[in-house]
Amino acid sequence: MYRQTKGSHLRVELTKALIIGINYFNTPHQLRGCINDARNISTFINQRYGFAWEDMVILTDDQQNPVAQPTRANIIRAMQWLVKDARPNDSLFFHYSGHGGQTVDFHFEHLNGYDDTIFPLDWKKTGQIISPVHSRHSANKRKCI
Repeated sequence: MYRQTKGSHLRVELTKALIIGINYFNTPHQLRGCINDARNISTFINQRYGFAWEDMVILTDDQQNPVAQPTRANIIRAMQWLVKDARPNDSLFFHYSGHGGQTVDFHFEHLNGYDDTIFPLDWKKTGQIISPVHSRHSANKRKCI
């Protein structure tokens, strides 16, 4: 699921993608189409831009494998994988389809006064993922996400 970057002084540019689709099955917050979004975008970047399937991490809540489900821990782990060993000219792709929101920006980093959030599958237990959290796992704050 997480392909390792091979170290070499003759390293070629990386292409890596993290794609997340959460329908929140059997909850009052259920969505329709987020998993389809994830499948469609992964096929699109594979066919149109040549992203290899083995260079994609796809997290959806229809997966039986717990590591492939979009929990908070799995999303953050996947964000870390996405930016690991990233260098200039690499192509990193992030797609999220699911519930999102905003919370008060207590660090005064946004002009509108709010941080953007995403809701992992287990958000009721683990909370939302707030933009400073996913920024810490992004290369060059807020440029990847």
